Amino acid sequence: MTTEIDQLLADWKNKIQVVSQNLFDLQELPTYQRLCGSPGFPKVHLTGITARRVTPALEAMNDLFQYFDLLVQTVDQASRLRQQLPRFVSTEQKINEIKQLLTGASIHLSVVQTPLADRELLTATQQTKAIAPAQLLQVMTQAFSVARDAVLAVDAAWANLEFILKDAESQITLGQNLAESLNQGSCSELMQASEVIASVRERIEQDPLGVSADIDGQIKPLLAQVKLVLEQAQKRQVQLQEKLAIAHNLLKQLITLHSQSIAAFAESQEKVLYLTQHTPLAEEQIDALSQWLTRLENKLEEGLVTPVLLGLDNWISKAREYIAVEQQAYTANTTLLQTRRELRGRLDALKAKALARGLIEDITLVDLAEKAKQLLYIRPTPLDKASELVSQYEKRLNRQD
Repeated sequence: MTTEIDQLLADWKNKIQVVSQNLFDLQELPTYQRLCGSPGFPKVHLTGITARRVTPALEAMNDLFQYFDLLVQTVDQASRLRQQLPRFVSTEQKINEIKQLLTGASIHLSVVQTPLADRELLTATQQTKAIAPAQLLQVMTQAFSVARDAVLAVDAAWANLEFILKDAESQITLGQNLAESLNQGSCSELMQASEVIASVRERIEQDPLGVSADIDGQIKPLLAQVKLVLEQAQKRQVQLQEKLAIAHNLLKQLITLHSQSIAAFAESQEKVLYLTQHTPLAEEQIDALSQWLTRLENKLEEGLVTPVLLGLDNWISKAREYIAVEQQAYTANTTLLQTRRELRGRLDALKAKALARGLIEDITLVDLAEKAKQLLYIRPTPLDKASELVSQYEKRLNRQD
């Protein structure tokens, strides 16, 4: 029996030593001392979420120290009784008394006043709750966990919040710089995030857990939204630059083509007679298109990104339409000139063929050749008539085979 008692006492002394060390370590945390107002640490006046979580935890810690004293007193009492046992004579009553202290409901907690509404005639006005050391230790363990977690949460918040807020402010500064470079002006999300950070800074000391919640619930989503907005703005800027480059390239292409088309039109008017005129675009149309692009660029400097993007799409569509029209006119006029040159070459080739066959002096061929040549070398050349004469020459020559 004494061996069992000795083992129980040894176990409880070891548990008390462990509990004592853990309570001491928690007490020595600077954060705990700031929360409790230990010497050298003015007590922090907690508010908000932190107050609702930490205040009950600290009150539980006060109960925890009282419970610890009761537990120590109980084990000390059992230890003294064990020392009083005769060394070689077993006293069963004393052993049971020690065992009852260590395993039974031997610890009396604070006296509780029984409300009148809960009393019967023979109910005592006060009740004392008795609890076994193991049960009390379980209550202490739960209270310690709650207090430890609350204190460590505040400790982590105080340690990390300043870094987190500085990082958030750095992101806001970078965002503002990017917004300015993108001609975005004041981004409402950035302004809102700045205001939230300014407000939570003042609450770090008294409500660090509330500030942490605000960061997770407000600032981080705001910064994520800011990042998304700026990424979209950056994407629009890339699109703008690409479309502006396309627009300037199309304008340059149109101006070059217009110049070539005017020259081809003038030459075709001078050298070829035709019923349908393929006129180039009017200078006013080119000038209006150029001025339109200038206005879009001016609006871009004012920060009107979305309207400019839409305007550039319309501008590019119109420029491509003009290029297609100008290309058609240029092709038609150059084709007429090319046809005139081809008819000349064809006539010369047919005359060479007639010479080779000894038909160069055929009266009909000579007449057709002279008439065709006359038309092909006057300005403007009636292409239809000239083409008909060359075709007649070729048919006459082929019939002579």
